[in-house]
Amino acid sequence: FDRYPDLAEQYRPRRGLPGGQIQATTARGTSIDAQYELMDINDLITSHDDNLTINPAFPQELQPRERSRVGSQLQVAQIEQNLQPGYLGESPGASEGAPIIGDDNLVESGNARTIALRRLYGRQGAEVYRQWLRDNAHRFGIAPGQIDQMQTPVLVRRRLTDVDRKQFV
Repeated sequence: FDRYPDLAEQYRPRRGLPGGQIQATTARGTSIDAQYELMDINDLITSHDDNLTINPAFPQELQPRERSRVGSQLQVAQIEQNLQPGYLGESPGASEGAPIIGDDNLVESGNARTIALRRLYGRQGAEVYRQWLRDNAHRFGIAPGQIDQMQTPVLVRRRLTDVDRKQFV
């Protein structure tokens, strides 16, 4: 990328609008620092597409779950059909709340949540989430007016702590 700065800029992961910093803890007790960020959901790289087909752009060693199983399909469908936006916000746990992403926009925790929300945006069913973001943006260090500047906004937690990704996920 140093030799070809134009290409580097073209392929650099897009950043969103930064918010406040927080901590999250994995089920195994690993604590990480993260920063809330408002992003366009289409800038996130999930392990699977909306039909739960493996995404070749996502390193599969970072997805410990088999998303093609019925249980995963039901999990995504349940989130989509019974969306409770508050469950996509604050949480001290990495396995709940806003998805956690790495520097490259790979979803490290929250693939099912992200896929379900992306599906809702795809069928124009995410207005409840969008309104929840507007109403709660200040809690995440984000100006409410920024929500309407994005076509498909999503709140994420960008991981700031260096970790062994495979162990983290």
